[in-house]
Amino acid sequence: MAAIVMLACAWARCSPQAESGSAPKLAPNQPNGSSPLASNMVAMDGQLQATLEAVMADPEHSWEGRSLMSHELLGLEPTDASMVNAHFEEHAPLYSLAIKQFNSSPSAQTYNAVVQACTDCHLGTCPGPLERIAKRRSDAH
Repeated sequence: MAAIVMLACAWARCSPQAESGSAPKLAPNQPNGSSPLASNMVAMDGQLQATLEAVMADPEHSWEGRSLMSHELLGLEPTDASMVNAHFEEHAPLYSLAIKQFNSSPSAQTYNAVVQACTDCHLGTCPGPLERIAKRRSDAH
């Protein structure tokens, strides 16, 4: 019974927010694995989390020597074709730029700019992970 309730809730959350289809929506659950785009985003999240945990574990909260790998987002198959829209195509390169800026000058500020790039893109494409993305913000200076 609990599984049915969870599926009903997931279905309700994944329904489009507007009839026009232009509003962001959640990607459907993937019982047989993730799309290439979703898999890259899971890897992105994992490295953000690992980097933040490493900085927080350091008594000095040092960002020195930290780097992030850039993930190619454009051209990857999404979970749902509607996830790749003009907003996504505009914001995906900004993520890559934020990574380059972090790698050239690692700091809480440039790290948070990477997290913000993720947030900005998801606001117009797939809002489901926004709560998780918000947890990647750093308060360490």
